Amino acid sequence: MKKLGAVGTNLSLLSSFFETPWTQPVAALSLADQIWMISHAGFTLRAVGRLADAVDPMKASAEAYVKYLQWKHAATSYANLSELHIALGNVTEAVAAARLSFEFADRSGDGFWKMASRATLADALHQYGDISEATRMFAEAERLQTENQPTYPILSSSSGYWYCDLLLGQGQVAEVLRRASQTLDWAKRHLGPLSIGLDHVSLGRAHPAGSEEAAHHFDQAVDFLRRAGRLDHLPRALLARGTPHDLDEVFRIATSSGMRLFLADYHLARGNLAEAEALINETGYHRRDRELDELRRRKAKA
Repeated sequence: MKKLGAVGTNLSLLSSFFETPWTQPVAALSLADQIWMISHAGFTLRAVGRLADAVDPMKASAEAYVKYLQWKHAATSYANLSELHIALGNVTEAVAAARLSFEFADRSGDGFWKMASRATLADALHQYGDISEATRMFAEAERLQTENQPTYPILSSSSGYWYCDLLLGQGQVAEVLRRASQTLDWAKRHLGPLSIGLDHVSLGRAHPAGSEEAAHHFDQAVDFLRRAGRLDHLPRALLARGTPHDLDEVFRIATSSGMRLFLADYHLARGNLAEAEALINETGYHRRDRELDELRRRKAKA
């Protein structure tokens, strides 16, 4: 999955380990392997865009890890569940799941997940519109990242993308160019197409709109996120590039998969005020309140 983007193949193979997809693995597996299989199935279902199917296995595995006091795995599962809720547009539920990931990561004492759970919570808070608390959480996550891996002292991969997303909203373009250029180099050397694609999204958004640099990074972002096989991330690049064809593809992906935040972004990009407003209010996607107000003003002047 990480190197080849073979997400669909992985899901097909996983099905052989279930008596009833996706919550009853074959009895021959140990209990620990059964829980892991359920968790991995939920993650993979989300990755291929089957978000509704991913909810039950993700919840089941998270609750099982808590039941058996497996705090590191519980932190991982609740972080994944938070990301799933973000994709579905359940922002309040995403914040709640991220807080549980934070709690269980601290119980585990695992350095990586203490950092990652804070970044997950920061992103959920950002989507909710709590910029101050999100900024504080990202700073705390990066402090832990620096302590754990001093040779890689800034957030990278998904966590780095989320932080850059917040910084771009605050107009910190130079800082995003610095960060994403560094993490792209790391991603090319050590990580897979998902991380590379996300860094290209950040760099494209940080360069002036319509510039050759922005166009290059957006093309690379779309290419690498397609290679990653991650339908739950591809709309980020398509929305950033923003051609009519790209927006049409975002609409198809978002409507078929139930990705309501991307659907709200689509309607904002298309200038569909009523549809965007309904989704933002329904989902709690308050980071878009400013864009919604700007769209209202434009409509009022037209």
